[in-house]
Amino acid sequence: MKDDTGLMRPILVRKEAGEMMSALRKAFGPSRGETLTLEEELERLTEERLKLVLNIAQYVKMASGWDETTPYHVLVERMYGRMDMTTKRLVAAILQDADPREEAETPAPDKRLAAQKAVYEQMAFDFDTAAQAEVQTFKDAQAESETPETTMDSFMRKMAMSESSGDPNATITIDDGRTFTGLYQFGDARLSDYRKATGAKFTTQEFKEDEQLQQKVADWHFADIQDAIDALGDEADSYDRDGLMAVAHLGGVGGMKKYVRTKGQYNPADALGTSLSDYYAKFSA
Repeated sequence: MKDDTGLMRPILVRKEAGEMMSALRKAFGPSRGETLTLEEELERLTEERLKLVLNIAQYVKMASGWDETTPYHVLVERMYGRMDMTTKRLVAAILQDADPREEAETPAPDKRLAAQKAVYEQMAFDFDTAAQAEVQTFKDAQAESETPETTMDSFMRKMAMSESSGDPNATITIDDGRTFTGLYQFGDARLSDYRKATGAKFTTQEFKEDEQLQQKVADWHFADIQDAIDALGDEADSYDRDGLMAVAHLGGVGGMKKYVRTKGQYNPADALGTSLSDYYAKFSA
């Protein structure tokens, strides 16, 4: 679809002298401080831009299911901090309009400055190939999320959102002194298992600061769990595989085996009150 919304594009078309000056005055004249409703702002977006906003809103809404108190604009900033201001603002506004959350009062925004920034961002988006590439990345992610078949990647994304709200720096220390760190909230015991299995050397702090390492440990961790599920053979046939992986992540491989062999009667809860059956239900297809 032809995109003629960029600020400079109408001016670049060859015009008669009088028409040219009229277009220039319209484009660069004084701001009138026009205030648009959310619906009007969305209607003015290009089709591609609107799809991007809605795709991001869908991911943030999914994340908000695990974090029901944090304001939407905080979640958007946490998940898409590098996205332009206007897109982040629209995503938060859409979610707030659909399912309002209480937010702390903030000073009234400078509408003139916001309008100027919106123009600059639109120009940057129109001419920045990196921004266009980011749009395509979100399109690809959306297409993948619409695939009916559950994939390992989608399971791990859901697990990361459940454990840490997608924050690789997340850390929690429970009452007995144990600390859990990163996207998937690994404890020292499991990190020690990984070091022994692979020969890797790193501290917990280094693990926290290296998101790529966190993902590498997670790949090993869930592959190990899948091997344990396979080893159960027919005993695991009646169970949802994603559900059992979640049980093993919460309660360990041994705990998962007991859960299966007792037909769910073995059902302890963690320090936060989440039981094995809770996680099984949450992640089962």
